[in-house]
Amino acid sequence: MPAAKPNEKEFAEATERVIARLVADFQAQPPRFWDERDIHWYLFHYLKPDPVLLCDYEPESIRAEFPTRRVYTEGAKPARGHYDLVILDPTSVTSPPVSGLPPWAPWEECLPHMAVLVAVEVKTWVERTTNIPKKADWDIDKLTDPSNAVRQGYFLNFVQLDFSRKHMLDFYQDLREYLLEKAKQWPKLRILCVPHDKGIQPDPKQNWL
Repeated sequence: MPAAKPNEKEFAEATERVIARLVADFQAQPPRFWDERDIHWYLFHYLKPDPVLLCDYEPESIRAEFPTRRVYTEGAKPARGHYDLVILDPTSVTSPPVSGLPPWAPWEECLPHMAVLVAVEVKTWVERTTNIPKKADWDIDKLTDPSNAVRQGYFLNFVQLDFSRKHMLDFYQDLREYLLEKAKQWPKLRILCVPHDKGIQPDPKQNWL
């Protein structure tokens, strides 16, 4: 009898296991993480061998730069947003009509039938002059927009600053407070804000807002 396919909760739990490993690596050796692409690479590296993803359909379920269902019209021309990483519902990928579509099929034909179980957006913060709302809000909007139908969103913030300088520590606190307000506004969205120095936030549970 074949093993039952993982359910939505199990995919979210796998994602959080991977995030915990990533946070441990980030705080153990922060110089290894130069930018957001490094974070993306580690997410893929740890997700791929997770028991929940070790299935025949795994390569089709984990996707990078996956487009939003919604086409945004606020820019110079209409365009979809993209998520850094998603885990798709395997059934929706391997069943008709998606399974019968060619690789060149337009997104309009397949996106309505592809269920995004997990969507992840990553931000690195390495300078205090960054405009917090300008950098954070777009990702939060994509993850929480009902028309995109994301089952579980993760907004991961990795902070590398010289915390020995008061203005850098103040920026970190401002970032946490801003993200805390967003967490209250969107309670289902999982928001992480982790400093590279564990001494700044000794309780790892408090990295989740």
